[in-house]
Amino acid sequence: MDERNRNLLRSLLGAVLASLCSGPACLGQVNGQTYPPPTGAGIVATLRADQDVYTNQTAAVWCPPCVTNWPPCMLPCYLIEEKTAVAQFTFEVTNEYELPRTFRFSSGQQFDVEIIDDTGRLVAAWSDDKFFTQSLSCFTLEPGQTVTFVADIPLVDRDGQQLNGTYEARAFLTTCGPQPRVEASTQIAVTLAPKL
Repeated sequence: MDERNRNLLRSLLGAVLASLCSGPACLGQVNGQTYPPPTGAGIVATLRADQDVYTNQTAAVWCPPCVTNWPPCMLPCYLIEEKTAVAQFTFEVTNEYELPRTFRFSSGQQFDVEIIDDTGRLVAAWSDDKFFTQSLSCFTLEPGQTVTFVADIPLVDRDGQQLNGTYEARAFLTTCGPQPRVEASTQIAVTLAPKL
């Protein structure tokens, strides 16, 4: 093969590779479906909490009322320990598309759940006290397949103060790259038990 034909072959090969790697130019139809599938198409995410309302108990001291002044009242007082409610969230991601979908992650963390107050401030996240392997990971969902993640979150803010109010819980896959965010949310309410 002479030099002219090699250059022509290189140019032709370069043009073919460029067209394959140029995003929308490489969309095609397979069995009536666009391939590769549009990013995020057919992925359904849901988030459920194990309860709608949680109750946090603050620490307190309770002393029973004295019913007499003689002899002097000697009834003991009781310390009521602080009890923080723990919410359990179930995050499910389902592939309702007709082709497998692969999700790639830059670490061992594949999802997170965040708790956001009514002002939009992030007050807590499932990942706050976690460490994850620093290696790439991925999983593939076949058509109709569902992956389930469960997160238990103590209902305190990042400063350790018990939550009290209405909050949005938002779960999402922590994918890397240009994939759209796969997320779902739900509302929870947290109350403080009345002091005795």
